[in-house]
Amino acid sequence: MLAYDANAHRLDVAAESGTVTLLDLRGRELTEVGSGHLADGAHVVAVDPSTHHTYYPVPDGSDGRPALLVREPS
Repeated sequence: MLAYDANAHRLDVAAESGTVTLLDLRGRELTEVGSGHLADGAHVVAVDPSTHHTYYPVPDGSDGRPALLVREPS
């Protein structure tokens, strides 16, 4: 799943494996700025362009129930 934050020029890519990759768009080039495993099942992503927070619904949170992971920009 992809989510693009036009204000931050950032593309968030969430893969089925739970790996999330962040890419910056400058001109016509994408540059990877980070990648790592966020959580099993974290393959859907949404972004709030006003706060730049990203949201990842996962089927199994820390307590074993569905959860919404929220990440602030770094």
